[in-house]
Amino acid sequence: MATPDFSQIGGSTDVEKRSFWSRPEGILGLVVLAGLVGTGLYYYNQILEFLIKVATNTLHLAFLLGALGVVVFLVTSRDVRTATFFLFKTLMRKIAGLVIQLDPIAILKIYIDDLKQKRQKMQGQIDTLAGQLVKLNKKINENNVEIKQKFAEANKASSMLDRPGMKETASLATIEGAGLQDMNQKLLPLQRNIQMVLAFMEKVNQSADYIIKETEIKVRLKEVEYKIVKESSNALRTAVSIFKGDPDKKFYFDQSMEYIQDDMSQKLGEMKRAMDMSMDFINSVDVQNGILSDKGEAMLAAYNKGEFKLVTLDARPDAAAPALRPGETYPAKDAGYRNLLE
Repeated sequence: MATPDFSQIGGSTDVEKRSFWSRPEGILGLVVLAGLVGTGLYYYNQILEFLIKVATNTLHLAFLLGALGVVVFLVTSRDVRTATFFLFKTLMRKIAGLVIQLDPIAILKIYIDDLKQKRQKMQGQIDTLAGQLVKLNKKINENNVEIKQKFAEANKASSMLDRPGMKETASLATIEGAGLQDMNQKLLPLQRNIQMVLAFMEKVNQSADYIIKETEIKVRLKEVEYKIVKESSNALRTAVSIFKGDPDKKFYFDQSMEYIQDDMSQKLGEMKRAMDMSMDFINSVDVQNGILSDKGEAMLAAYNKGEFKLVTLDARPDAAAPALRPGETYPAKDAGYRNLLE
């Protein structure tokens, strides 16, 4: 009886043992991947350009965020604000100092012109305030005249009460007169205040005129003093420059003197070296001259004694041959040249 094969129960296991890419879904995946790769290669430039833009924008965003963080830190930091304030104050003071040093007298005159402009402006305000005071006084006087007229109308209407409407006319005239009187009572303190302010401004105007004139005198005096001192300083500086010399010109003068001194020292050194080198040659020449002089004197003495022999062209060579040395049977081959080396 054959043994049943239970391995086939539940389906075949060959499909399960195959890899994912050998299955139908794996083949479909390969096709999809190949399509994506092909699409990517086809649109490679566009994709690369997009990625570059994304990276560039990211870097720009990081840079802007960093700059914003630095700005926020500088704004919120108390130490930075304090240092900035003192730096700005110091810079403004330096600039103001430079402006003052350019022409201090001009700044004083500008200050006087500013005072004059303010005084002129104040005079205009005084005129305006005086005009308002005139209007206010006129209004009070007009109200007084009208009050008298209203009260007169009220008295006249009261004397004619037997006529219809006179009582109301008298009452209305009385009310109007009382209202005008109340207005004058309220305008009177304002009128007094305007008078006080106007009187004060007149005094200030007079004081300002005195201050301006006094300041002008001080500025003129200071201008004369400053000019005299400045001219004296320039004259003294010119006199001192004769002894000290102009710094820039003296620099070139000193450099020229130093160059001349160095050049002279170099040339003197070269002259001394040349003289030292020449002395050896001169001494050797003197020695040779001395030797030749002694030799000439010896020849002269031999000539006077008759022992000096002149060189003759018809002299026989044997006569000039050197004598044989002990042990030599004939002259050496180089005997004729030996005297050249001795």
